[in-house]
Amino acid sequence: MTMTPPASAAHGARRPSAPRTTRRRGAGARVMARAAAALAAAAILSLLTVGVSPSVAQAAAPQVPSALSFRVAAEDDGVIAADGELRVALSVVNQTSTAVPAAPAAVAVGRAPLASRSAVAAWLEGSSSPSLRRVGSEQLATVPSLSSVTATTTVDVGDDLAPGVYALRATYASSQGTLVARGVWVVPDEDAGQIAVVVPITAGPLTSGLLSAEELATLTAEDGSLRTQLDAVTGTDAVLAVDPAIVAAIRVLGTTAPASATEWLDDLLALRNSRFALQFGDADLATQFAAELAAPLTIPTLAPSLVAAGAVPPTPDATATPGAEEPATPDVETLTDIGESRSDVFWPADGTAGSDLLAWLDAQGDDPLTIVASDAVDGEEGPRARAGEAELLVHDAAVSDALLTASTAPRRIDRSAALATASAFASFADGGAPLLVTVGRADDRTPLALRTAVRAAVGLDGREAIGLDALIATGPGSAVTADAVEPDDRRAGVLEGFLDDERELNRFASILEDPAVLTAPERAAVLQLIGTAWRDHPDAWDVAVGAHREATDATLDAVRIVPSPDVNLLGSSAPLTFSVRNDLPWPVTLVLVTEPNDPRLVVQATTEVAAGAEQTTRVDVPVQARVGSGESSIDLHLRSTSMVPIGETTTIVVTVRAEWETVGIVVMAVLVGGLFVLGVIRTVMRLRRGTAPASDGRSDG
Repeated sequence: MTMTPPASAAHGARRPSAPRTTRRRGAGARVMARAAAALAAAAILSLLTVGVSPSVAQAAAPQVPSALSFRVAAEDDGVIAADGELRVALSVVNQTSTAVPAAPAAVAVGRAPLASRSAVAAWLEGSSSPSLRRVGSEQLATVPSLSSVTATTTVDVGDDLAPGVYALRATYASSQGTLVARGVWVVPDEDAGQIAVVVPITAGPLTSGLLSAEELATLTAEDGSLRTQLDAVTGTDAVLAVDPAIVAAIRVLGTTAPASATEWLDDLLALRNSRFALQFGDADLATQFAAELAAPLTIPTLAPSLVAAGAVPPTPDATATPGAEEPATPDVETLTDIGESRSDVFWPADGTAGSDLLAWLDAQGDDPLTIVASDAVDGEEGPRARAGEAELLVHDAAVSDALLTASTAPRRIDRSAALATASAFASFADGGAPLLVTVGRADDRTPLALRTAVRAAVGLDGREAIGLDALIATGPGSAVTADAVEPDDRRAGVLEGFLDDERELNRFASILEDPAVLTAPERAAVLQLIGTAWRDHPDAWDVAVGAHREATDATLDAVRIVPSPDVNLLGSSAPLTFSVRNDLPWPVTLVLVTEPNDPRLVVQATTEVAAGAEQTTRVDVPVQARVGSGESSIDLHLRSTSMVPIGETTTIVVTVRAEWETVGIVVMAVLVGGLFVLGVIRTVMRLRRGTAPASDGRSDG
């Protein structure tokens, strides 16, 4: 936990920190392990956009503005019905300034199945031309300017086709030129086999260690992201990858948690789906490996946050029954419990799971399992594999990418096209072995898009959904070779900076009665800030990193000696008064260390200071001067009770005027003595006047 920096703090400013070892690697190439998946993704995107047929490309190009697009997609996940009918969606988007008149769209299908995934990609990219047969048409209505029109038609493709993937083409004869869109559809195999679908349950990129009550209320509301994710998997056999920071945040709030969040947690725990826990905050495993950590970071405790939130009483209840046991503060394992789950599964971000990372993760336990994309390894296909000593669960990258596209697509035709592509790629997987897929990590999904993608995935290509244990039980798998992946030195450098700051905060926190109130939330925040979700938001991540560093600087500067003007010491001994400012929300115990820079000044070396929360405390330090007059200085340092330095040294100039004290005493002695002498003289003179003989006026004679 770090405090919010003052508004005047300069963005991105950093205080000097202790030296640290920094690896200096050359600026390597970007991660290339997902090149094949990128090509597949490009093929999917090309399915969703306009394709101009080779036969009319040159003639139509000058007449067709790029702002007019035409799309086609096979409905029902691209799978033909048993009676041979295929539902086809057609869509025209008009971004021009004029309306497009009504025009027909002709639908044609292939009669011979495409032979492979590469053949499917070639067709979607427009680089192949299989034989097609026209099977129907649909009149599309007038498309107003800056608008769109969608229509659905049903065509009969026959019920005598062999299982496989077939080409789909639609031609739109618009008044502005002929447009061609491409898609695919599938005749399913009755013996398709099994499928396991991994769905992440995450809260997206965060900057604080735990979700606040307000954030939980938003995320678990009826249309909130967390509620959407849970509803999407309810009633399915999807495998859940759950961020334990979410359930911890709800439990930490206890009775103060929003009702929707408590209900969400109950619903999650009631699901029978197999599951495994992600790292706290879904922290990026590749970043931790690149920072040369011995093991993934953990959360030592969350108990101080519980007390602060009121979930656990900080002191015994005065009304409790005498002799009754005090309520125990839950430990981290209890707070982060996601229900019956596996604890031996890692899921690095796709594109980061190189051979070195896999070996590092394998060393973290007793044969843990790591989920990797199929385009990150070379070798026989299948959901179980071994790279060196590392046990892997290999998900189909092409199918998973198509499902991710479907889960984030805002328009129905885009989802239909992506799901048809997923079905097509899945049909080429070995039906004798289970197929492992994911819907990927994303934080911009609509409820309908995610529900549609998950529903389609668990029955993709007619397969039967299975859980994680059944998938793992299929055997050890074949040997594969993992690709090398260049580490992201920039992200690793940020984490190293966070850990340097954390070490400084740990030392600083020694002034607190319970240092964990500061150190525990800090570790949680660091894990959130290196969360996998930030990879999709690099610019926002830079801002979040800068803000966290500023907040850390503000925390480390929260306890300090208040600067004071030069001091005049008007005697040989007197107390000097200094002020210590504590901006933390907790009281602190310190030691003020004073060191004179002149041996003629004798100063009390240490003075204990108990500074209250968010207040300034005055401290008196006795000083003696061995010189009549002169100028000297005193260095002031703050230390914890274990003598850990806190803040910077402050130097106070002391001007000594000790001779003024002697002069004053002499003057006072002279004045007192003079007054005493005058008093004595006056008294004597008065007595002498009182005893002199009085004159009676008589003469002798």
